[in-house]
Amino acid sequence: MPDTDTLQKGFKIGDWEVLPGHGVLRRGEQEEKPEPRVMAVLLALAARDGELVTRDELIDEVWDGRPTGDEPINRCISLLRRHLGDNERPHKYIETLTRRGYRLAMDVETVESATPLDKEVIRATKARNQGRAWMVIGAIVATLLIAVFIREHTEPVSPSDIRSLAVLPFEFLSDSDDDQYLAQAFQEEVVRTLQGAPKLVVKIGRNNYPDLETREIGELLGADALLTATLQRQGDTLKVGYRITAAKDGINIAGDDFMGQLEGIFGLQERFANLILEDLLGESGQQLVSASRPASPEAYDRYMRGLAAFDRRSLGENLERAIELFEETTRLDPLFGPAYLSLAKSYALLPDYRDAPPGESHKLAIDTVKRGVAVDESIRDVSNMIYGFVYNKQREPLKAEEAYRKAIKADVVDSTAFNWYARMLASVGRSDKALEQALQAQRLDPSSSVINTLVATMYMWVGDLDNAVTYFERSSQLGVGSLYDYFGYALMLMRQNKLQEAIELARTGATFNDGTSNWVEPLFAALEDESQRDAAIAALDEAAQAGQVDERLNMALRVFLDDVDGAMLIAKELAGPGMHRPMDLLFLPELRALRQHPEFFELMEMLGVKQYWDENDCVWLDDSISCPD
Repeated sequence: MPDTDTLQKGFKIGDWEVLPGHGVLRRGEQEEKPEPRVMAVLLALAARDGELVTRDELIDEVWDGRPTGDEPINRCISLLRRHLGDNERPHKYIETLTRRGYRLAMDVETVESATPLDKEVIRATKARNQGRAWMVIGAIVATLLIAVFIREHTEPVSPSDIRSLAVLPFEFLSDSDDDQYLAQAFQEEVVRTLQGAPKLVVKIGRNNYPDLETREIGELLGADALLTATLQRQGDTLKVGYRITAAKDGINIAGDDFMGQLEGIFGLQERFANLILEDLLGESGQQLVSASRPASPEAYDRYMRGLAAFDRRSLGENLERAIELFEETTRLDPLFGPAYLSLAKSYALLPDYRDAPPGESHKLAIDTVKRGVAVDESIRDVSNMIYGFVYNKQREPLKAEEAYRKAIKADVVDSTAFNWYARMLASVGRSDKALEQALQAQRLDPSSSVINTLVATMYMWVGDLDNAVTYFERSSQLGVGSLYDYFGYALMLMRQNKLQEAIELARTGATFNDGTSNWVEPLFAALEDESQRDAAIAALDEAAQAGQVDERLNMALRVFLDDVDGAMLIAKELAGPGMHRPMDLLFLPELRALRQHPEFFELMEMLGVKQYWDENDCVWLDDSISCPD
């Protein structure tokens, strides 16, 4: 096998000439310049000349033996394959040996073993690079720059550098679906406890992002480090293993295993949170304690199962299941406030998810949160988000805003409060302020597709298309959550003149919640050819009569088709007594014609928006509202 000194002189693999001293891969006129660490991985593989190189050996040789997760190695292999044009399977240059490591699939030809023609190529290459003094100087400068690059980009991250931590979903090492909720419960409680640390910003991740590198996950979640963990039940004992990884380079900062009795799971969670705090901040003296938790393991079990069902409320009967579990939690522990708060949120959302009578559902939500505050004072401030939600549905935005402002200042902050407040502000035309609150929600819950879509939509409304694209892409990575996620993204594509992509997305969105896509093609045909307008309106009428298109969407689409009177008629029906659907679409920039309709201010009176504007000294400017801060 070739030694390092021999390889440094240059070698060939397949069609590629490798010049490590210059950091270059060359094939004919094509030249690739991999990062120093990627080149180091190639040298480690070449030194084995087709033999296995284990991950541990790569860590020893390329990362100087520092504890390193799989992500940095995967990244280097991926980049190396990209440089070599080896992305398609089966790989021609670098073969993966599952759970073992990697090997070069091409023979290594060194300078000594090269044919006369090969040697002439290498000599010619050297001549090109050594012909003039300034090129020698350039090579020296390049070497120095590479050294600086390596130092700046590979210096291990110190725990003291970590200011923000993303807690990714924990994995329960069990085949039983019944155990999986425990991993989510453990994650939620550890996050809640860690948020009591004043020097650390803690964010919850709802996805492990298997297709993203560590650096990309850190950028997506806005975190310096990532926490992952595994849980394993061993009889009545729970074994926990965890790892803290630097987002910048994927190098392990800390990690450990510990065990405890399932009976004492609350103590285990607090112990875990304090281990993390000690690893990152070195503050073993400060002991974090969960702010609020059920009095018994049984109540805790029901509550965490309820949270898991609530997170999946758009699927099947999970919302009803969540309500059952939260109700049972309050029976098992009548003094646990968060269960009442979660139950109230579930009741409040029944009209939106199940078309339940809004009056009855909203009364249940308010009564439930009152019971919760009566037994647990800690939820008083944050419980105002329930009042804000109900007031907004009742077309009382002034009362809604007052309640939301109390909720977002609570000691225990809930991203839902910022999310709902942002939507309320959007419904009164204050898109800039709605964006501010949406971004606050996103900072607390960066893995929520619903919140990322809201941020994207608000950016689109204020005319910042670049940021809108960024957040729509994030949302699509996290999973589209609603009908309006699809159409918000489709509208952005239309603004970019990507009509075919917009059509495909609109077609998919139209079938969300058992809708029909029969109107999509006529709509886009009419947008390109005015003579098709009547056919498009007829298709929308047919879908609306069959209940196969959302009425708010129907309203907006008619403005696109210049049927502004028809859109206003639908808007007034939606604003009528007993209706509770949000009307934020009225302030979509593309609906300017509707805002200039003679009956628009009458509509604002019906929605309670005019009173909000008057009380806040807002001024109407052509087709938008301006309110003093």
